[in-house]
Amino acid sequence: MTATASSPKLRVDTRGTNELPPHLDENLLTPRFYVTEFKKAAKTELTDAREEFEAMLSEMKADYNCTHFDRKASLDRLQELPQKAKETYESYLVRSVISEFSGFLLFKEISNRLKKEGNRDLGKLFQFLARDEARHAGFLSRALVAEGIEVDLPHLGGKRAATWFPISWVIYSVYLSEKIGYWRYILMDRHLKANPDQAFAPLFDFFEPWCQDENRHGDCFTVMMRCWPGITKGFRGKLLSRFFLWSVFLTHTLTVCERGEFYELLGIDPKEFDEEVIKRTNHTSKNAFPWVFNLDDNKFWDLRNKIIESFRAFVGAKGLTKPVKFVKFATLIFKQFALPMEKTNALRYDKNVNFTGQDILNFWTDK
Repeated sequence: MTATASSPKLRVDTRGTNELPPHLDENLLTPRFYVTEFKKAAKTELTDAREEFEAMLSEMKADYNCTHFDRKASLDRLQELPQKAKETYESYLVRSVISEFSGFLLFKEISNRLKKEGNRDLGKLFQFLARDEARHAGFLSRALVAEGIEVDLPHLGGKRAATWFPISWVIYSVYLSEKIGYWRYILMDRHLKANPDQAFAPLFDFFEPWCQDENRHGDCFTVMMRCWPGITKGFRGKLLSRFFLWSVFLTHTLTVCERGEFYELLGIDPKEFDEEVIKRTNHTSKNAFPWVFNLDDNKFWDLRNKIIESFRAFVGAKGLTKPVKFVKFATLIFKQFALPMEKTNALRYDKNVNFTGQDILNFWTDK
């Protein structure tokens, strides 16, 4: 849908003034920014993984999508959409551009700090990661401009509030973020190619190579994980695997089902899409994580369905019923967290790794 002079405008100027369309929340325009143990990250030992690392570095340097995100490509030939559908699409664009820009901020900061600490090889890899995220954010920003919404991304970078994560958390969480992003994009792309009448925006034509960037980024963090074997061993490895798989899957479920209107616009059933993305991501994680969830029985999915219903009941509750609804919701997500997991063959483990009290002290560091 082509933007017209009467289209609502969003401008984030150098004075920080936001003029938001009514359906967009200013909180959407706050990029997430994480900091980590940069000096420790710079000590990443690449000796044993040198061959794999060099192959990954060469692949990132090749920049296969250098010409894919054509700045001259038209992104404003939308089909006519009802106002509500248009608002849903615009909300998706804003959330996506901020997510990609947050990734750029993280990777750029890590790259700069790694180079400063003397690890130029790893710094170069993160420079390539930042390049891709900046390209994605810029392309999505152009799609927003086509909708009459302008976001000044460089200015938004000044609004960032830093959250500290241990290096182990960064590796686990970013790996999952990239891999689940890959499966989201590729499954949407496959659906739209099979149903071209539902691809109402030219932006969707760029999804296939786009998702390959996400896949490569995840592979980079697989290499990182192999360079830090301590974060995959014993009790610590199982707990980190459990926590991040559970938290990412739970967030995905609630996000997809809460914003189901966007997927319905594409002719996609939100719950089926959520289930397929989780299954694929869990399976892919066997290549990197020491443990993954067992999704072969229906326990996970039965709980997932109850969690969705409970969350909706909690959000809609008022007065004294709200705490009761929250307790039920919290109980269900804890049950999901505690579901059985299965060990993978992704990494080599030291023999006779036993959990000791020292593991508790080491959990927040990366010894």
